[in-house]
Amino acid sequence: MEEISVLTQFKFLKTHLLERYQRTTISTEHSRRTITVNNKAFKKYAERDRTIPPDFQPGENVWLSSKDINTMRPTKKLSERWLGPFEVLKKISSHAYHLKFPQQTKKVHPVFHVSLNEPVKKSNITNQHKLPSPPVIVEE
Repeated sequence: MEEISVLTQFKFLKTHLLERYQRTTISTEHSRRTITVNNKAFKKYAERDRTIPPDFQPGENVWLSSKDINTMRPTKKLSERWLGPFEVLKKISSHAYHLKFPQQTKKVHPVFHVSLNEPVKKSNITNQHKLPSPPVIVEE
């Protein structure tokens, strides 16, 4: 009799484990689908205010924000907001550019995030030329 009871217990255990495996598989697939849907929604809401960064080509001129550059001006308030224009030498990544600096600014690393650069816009007024800004003198 013990052999029959062991055999029935084994069959019961086998069916129980099979049912549990199927429930777990279904639950896992449901969780995967839910996570995928939620990730798409999160991505949609996270990217709605993002803008596509400008794509500067080597040889273009850009203005550089003076936000993080310490100049020899008496106060930050009297400093120019935009320095340059500087030539783009190379695109490091989609968000970083290598700029050509004059010899006086060796203390400043020449690679900058795209958010610190602005493209030089050409004037619509004919025969108007903007004078270049004075050279930047960086604190030692």
